[in-house]
Amino acid sequence: MSSASKPKRKKPDPNSAKLTPEATQVLKDWMMSPEHVDHPYPTEDDKTELMANTGLSRKQITCWFSNNRKRFWKPKMDELGKEANLMGNTLSEHTVDYLKNWMLSPEHIQNPYPTPQEKLQIMADTGIDKKQLICWFSNNRKRIWKVKIQELKNLYGLGADENLSDEHWEMYARTSSAVAPTPFAPVAAAAAPPPVQAEYPTAHAPPPDLHDADPVPPPDLHDVDGAIVDYAAIAAAEVVESMMREHEDGNEQKRQKTEDTVESYAV
Repeated sequence: MSSASKPKRKKPDPNSAKLTPEATQVLKDWMMSPEHVDHPYPTEDDKTELMANTGLSRKQITCWFSNNRKRFWKPKMDELGKEANLMGNTLSEHTVDYLKNWMLSPEHIQNPYPTPQEKLQIMADTGIDKKQLICWFSNNRKRIWKVKIQELKNLYGLGADENLSDEHWEMYARTSSAVAPTPFAPVAAAAAPPPVQAEYPTAHAPPPDLHDADPVPPPDLHDVDGAIVDYAAIAAAEVVESMMREHEDGNEQKRQKTEDTVESYAV
């Protein structure tokens, strides 16, 4: 075989750095971080930052993400999906309804990827942790969201490769049965004790003795059958609150008088 028929080897880019284990770990950490695991596609600004942290070129980083979304990220997501199946059995019906309503609501169905702030709100409303949240969304974007999108395409007579238009989304918003998710209903508080008359006038009653050698134990408000409500302690607390309020009002009057005086001199 002549030398002319041999394929020429591409010369390595002298500006490209070697992909070290340390650089690979930086890229993996970015891909699997809570902020990016749902959508591991770095922006140009993200790539610039990764270039500074790894010493790699922009082309190297682009190629790495293109390859490792299949080799590394997808298998990890499959593992999370299996964990989500196990965790799904432990989530309450209310939690699952909340998450479904969030995903399919007109506000989020076009982009069912909660932002970091939305994740915090969902966690606060449902009581689940971040791992449970990520697993549930990763698994149910395939099971629930993808199926719903296909149902809408069939409903509006669209093909699998066609996209829903703004008009279709407006129709969905008008006819959607998904409601905005609401946090858990607060537990009903114990009934308040009946009002009592303080032993002394409220404005002049002495403050409670916080150094009493034999303090009265706090009432057990959860024992409905035999609760002992310490009305004297309640009245004493009201006295302290009233005295503090009068003190604050007095300070406010002094502060206002001082400001008026300073303003008069300024004029």
